[in-house]
Amino acid sequence: MKQIFFAQKALIVKDNRLLMIRKSKDEHPNPLKWDVPGGRIEYGEEINDSLVREIYEETGLRAIIGRPYYLRQWFIARESLEMQVIGVYRACACYDAIMTNANSTETEQIELIEWIPLDKVLELDLMPGMAEVMKEFIKDFKIGKLEFPILS
Repeated sequence: MKQIFFAQKALIVKDNRLLMIRKSKDEHPNPLKWDVPGGRIEYGEEINDSLVREIYEETGLRAIIGRPYYLRQWFIARESLEMQVIGVYRACACYDAIMTNANSTETEQIELIEWIPLDKVLELDLMPGMAEVMKEFIKDFKIGKLEFPILS
C-alpha cells in the first residue's frame, strides 16, 4: 500500500539554542537520531493545532506556531506500506515550562529533550535529510532572516 502523509516540524530557538529531541534506541528505523519536535497531521485536525499537539506530546511545552520556513519530502518503507511524507518546517515559539515527554504516545519513542547550541547542531547524528535543513536554518537565523511568532 502507498500513502502520502503531511507532517510538520517545529523550529524553536531560545538563547541561541534549538529545541531538539533524540529518538530512543528502540525507534525504528532511526534509533538514537536527533530531530526537532513535530509529526503527522491527523485526519480532520487543524494545521496549527496539529503542531501544537505534537510539540506538547513530545516536549511538554506549549507553543505558538509561526510561518512555514522550509519544505521537504522523504520516503519511508515499513513492511507492506510505502509512505511519501511532505514535511513543513515552521518557526515557532514556546512558553517556559518544564520539559517532559510524559505526554508522548508509545509511537514517539523519545529518549532525550534538549536545548542544543546552534553551533553544535550539525555535530549531532541527525535524522536522514535533516542536515540540509539545519544548515539553511542556522545560516538564516544568524542573519536575522527568520520571523518567529511573538509570545504574548
